[in-house]
Amino acid sequence: MDGLDEDRALVAELVRWSGHKVARIAANAGMANTTLNRHYNGSATTRLSQPIIDKLKAAYPRFPRWAGEELAELDYVSVNVLPSYAGMGGGGTGSGDIQTAKMPIRLIRDELRGRPQDFELIDVRGDSMAPDFLHGDQILIDRRDRDPRQPGPFALWDGDGYVVKLVERMPGKRGWYRVFSANERYSPYEVEEHEATILGRPVWFARRL
Repeated sequence: MDGLDEDRALVAELVRWSGHKVARIAANAGMANTTLNRHYNGSATTRLSQPIIDKLKAAYPRFPRWAGEELAELDYVSVNVLPSYAGMGGGGTGSGDIQTAKMPIRLIRDELRGRPQDFELIDVRGDSMAPDFLHGDQILIDRRDRDPRQPGPFALWDGDGYVVKLVERMPGKRGWYRVFSANERYSPYEVEEHEATILGRPVWFARRL
């Protein structure tokens, strides 16, 4: 049995075990139906990638096929990392290779009630958000929460770079955001909504001691 046959057998076994159709399994794992259906019907020409396997593990952690693997590996899922960094001062460019990082499945699925693709990990630099966030922190953002109707910290592209700042809609000035810092040494500024892209709201961070 070659690799493609192994992947086809895995998908078929998951269908039998779960009692779900391929389309539902794909939806539960946050991927397109064709991603799994090609393997199920034998038309795939490439193997299931590790990120796809990780999504299936996150959606069906009790699937017996995973039982032969190391438990420690099943405790984590892959989350995308923003290339370069987000500035807390000057902004990051976002240039660089796409990478992923392992995050605890308990945090992603059980505490934050999401899927790996709902989140992104960002390295931050600068001191404009001190003491809330510090230089060198890693911030996990929830991409499902991108509306500053409830003001607070957000990761965003502000037209010049990727930054982590406090954001609120400007009262009486429709279509504009007020972007400001936790550190009062930094001046607030305004940006039109169509020039900015809010990535998500921070929900967790890691810090070196």
